[in-house]
Amino acid sequence: MFRLGIIGSDNSHADAFAELVNRPDPHTGKYLFPDFRVVGIYGPDPVRTAEVAKNGDIPFIAPTPGDLIGRIDAAMVVFRHGGLHLPHALPFLEAGIPVWVDKPLTVSAKDARTLIDAAAAKGLPLTGGSSLKFIPDVLQAKRAADGDTRIGKLRTATIDFPATLENEYGGLYFYGPHLVEMALKIFGCRPKSVLASATGGCVTAIVRYEDYQVTLDFIPGAQEYHVVMHGEKGTWIREIDLTDLYRYEFEHFAQAMRSGRTDDTAQELYAPIEMLDAILASLASGQAVPLLGY
Repeated sequence: MFRLGIIGSDNSHADAFAELVNRPDPHTGKYLFPDFRVVGIYGPDPVRTAEVAKNGDIPFIAPTPGDLIGRIDAAMVVFRHGGLHLPHALPFLEAGIPVWVDKPLTVSAKDARTLIDAAAAKGLPLTGGSSLKFIPDVLQAKRAADGDTRIGKLRTATIDFPATLENEYGGLYFYGPHLVEMALKIFGCRPKSVLASATGGCVTAIVRYEDYQVTLDFIPGAQEYHVVMHGEKGTWIREIDLTDLYRYEFEHFAQAMRSGRTDDTAQELYAPIEMLDAILASLASGQAVPLLGY
């Protein structure tokens, strides 16, 4: 049995993952992940933390994050503000405990590199980020981008998702990772540069790859989400369905824990944060910003 500890209780994701793991499926009566249990949680707000523990059948509320060390086999860091992720994830990695980190991994490329390097130094799985990169519609879009014979060679594409520049959880780093990570999953994690502009609260980022470009539209309050790809012979259009997004992401994490390794490369973890940094830098300068990679 893999024992998990949740770090951070302010996010609804804490409820989602605790209930996904600790409660049986209401339709089948069986646990979706019978070899995993969330056994402890830490959160700075005692009332909210107690609520998550009750809703998710979590037996232990830790007075400090360090009180989970020795009780858990892996940590899930789920604070809403990504600026809290590095200082809360790093001590677990340094203690030899694998870590899953909610989106965003961090709020700067420098911090992302620190976390990735720490996991590598210990030989530990580090995974996480946006759950949307694992959903079927995104994976199907990736297959189409990789060589859909109907539309032919990709020429240009557009993808959209809600996000705002101004909020109390890190601005674009709060919801922006969903769109950025979907794009990088579909079109590859080594784009060349990004040029961004903002009008009426909406941000548009043009991401240049070697042979084509992808437009990312961050639209506050958007209720529908789409991928549109134009190829030499046709167009591929898909609305993105978010059903069961937490289950798909947890399956990826569970596989990493069972195998002791993750398929997430350093570049795949680093690229979304580098791109978010670059989008903000481009907004400030009005110029395209190169993406150098990990």
